[in-house]
Order: sequence, then structure tokens, then C-alpha cells
Amino acid sequence: MTPTSPQNSEPGADPRRLAYLGTLASGLAHEIRNPLGTMKINLQLLEEDWADAANNREKKTLKKINLLMKEINRLENILDDFLRFARGYRLKPVDRDVNAILGEVLEFVMPEAESHGIRILSLLEPGVGKYPLDVNHFKQALLNIIVNGQQAMENGGDLIVRSHREGKQISIDITDTGAGIAPENLEKIFNVYWSNKKGGTGLGLAFTRRIIEEHGGDILVQSEPNVGTQVTIQLPASPSANG
Repeated sequence: MTPTSPQNSEPGADPRRLAYLGTLASGLAHEIRNPLGTMKINLQLLEEDWADAANNREKKTLKKINLLMKEINRLENILDDFLRFARGYRLKPVDRDVNAILGEVLEFVMPEAESHGIRILSLLEPGVGKYPLDVNHFKQALLNIIVNGQQAMENGGDLIVRSHREGKQISIDITDTGAGIAPENLEKIFNVYWSNKKGGTGLGLAFTRRIIEEHGGDILVQSEPNVGTQVTIQLPASPSANG
């Protein structure tokens, strides 16, 4: 498998301009979310009214209502991804045990993974140590990677999460046995708005890269079609790495 490291395509920008754009994005999302909420409530009421559909015409109507509800949920997910990416934020890192954070995330995702025939294998090297992490943002980055791995294994498979030390560097490998990524797409996966998944926003991995890089780390991807994908997070040595 050939590794690739995302090229940082975001040029430096005036913090005041970024703050303004974040405020603008929040306002726009708010204006969109309000009518979406109204539509969702009315569709939920319609679903209740047509829940006992008896004939073919009524069943077709209920199917259309369900489809509209799915599209509204998808739009809400797009808005959430957009806001996470556009909003300015300041990391609040605190020394945390890396293995403990990984364990919490795996415990959270395990029930859903198992329901889809996915076996999670945890290979956490003892003594990996601590690292200054903004826990909420770092967990979000891990979840984005893990969810992508799960979605790549439609028929089940193994998701292997490994932590280890390489010299003074902490590494986290997240490996799936899924569909893999075509070589021509490997360099694109961290690009904003690029996605090869149905209904994907193309913002989740771009946001993940930003979080990892703002922690001073790097993210690498190796993949082979029909074999699987490995995402590696590399965190540099820190004063607390041996803690």
C-alpha cells in the first residue's frame, strides 16, 4: 500500500477575516436550519397520519414522506459538518493518556460496529503515555476516521486500532478491511467537499486533518482497493509523553 500525506491547501489568512467568515457561516446555517426544522416537524406529523397506510396509493405516499425525511436529515448533517469546519475555535489541550482516550472512543462505537458485523480489535501498547489533547476535538477526529472505516465495510470485517511508540513519537493506526481507496483518489480524500460516498459532504476528513495538524501532528493514509485502508495519526514527542 502506498502512503500519502495530505497537502495543506489552506493558505494563511487574517484571523479577523476567519472569525467574520465563521460568524457569517453560523448565521447562514441558522437561517437554513429554521425552515428545515419546520419541515421536519410537519413531515413527522404526516408520518404519524399515514402510519397505517392500507392501499398502494397510501403506501406510496408514506414512502415519499420517508424519503423527504431522510433528505432533511442529510441536509442537517451537511449543516453540522459545515459549521464544524467553518467555525473558528481555539484548542484547549490538557495532558491526557492517549490509550485512555482511544479506549473511550472504541467503547462508544463498539455496539453499532458489532450490529453491522464489524469486529473491533484493540492493540494498545502499554506505556504509550500522555499527550496534550483537546479531548472533544481529538475524539471527533478519531470518530470521523472510524466511521469512514466502518462505512467501507458494508459486509462486515475487522477494524484494528493500534497505538505504539516510534522513538519519541506516538502513533495511532486505524485499519479497516474494507473496499479500499483507488490510487487516483488517495490524494483527494482530504480535499474540502470531495467525497466518493453517497451522501458524503467531503468535510469530515478535511476537518479531521485540521484537528490533527493543530495538535502538532500529521496524518498519513495507505490504501489498497479490495484490501483495506490504514490511517495513521502521528503525534510528536511532548514533555508529558512518558507520563
